Amino acid sequence: MLAVYTEMAFALEWRTQAGRIGPGFFPRVVGIAGVALTLWGLVAAIRSPRDDEVVALEDEVGEADLGKHPRLLAIMVLAAGVFAATLISLGAIISSALFLMVMLSLLNRGRHVVNAVIAIGIPLSMYLLLQTLLNAGLPEGILPRF
Repeated sequence: MLAVYTEMAFALEWRTQAGRIGPGFFPRVVGIAGVALTLWGLVAAIRSPRDDEVVALEDEVGEADLGKHPRLLAIMVLAAGVFAATLISLGAIISSALFLMVMLSLLNRGRHVVNAVIAIGIPLSMYLLLQTLLNAGLPEGILPRF
């Protein structure tokens, strides 16, 4: 089924006449990635250890304890909602940088320089890739177009 989806995606135009990415660009990316991940999963399943070895490993490691960080999860969901709400008004670069800075300060404590580099570098890379190279529109927000 995924192969049919990918074939249909390649039937769509990947660029518009204006030079922007067309309706076939992202379906192609999704289709190719889906087929590649499916093949990888198939190879991994074929090469996986026998069932009794997996059971022994699970007994050795123990069960996972899920739900240890409900406060952090709630903060992340709230921050994602604020990010979505401010994406248009602040713009893609500023809202992404703020979101990443908040998330990294919670998840990667004490590494302020690394967090700042990531929080500024990823939105700028996103801008260069999507706005400059692919000519796809991003929300401008309060920053002038440069």
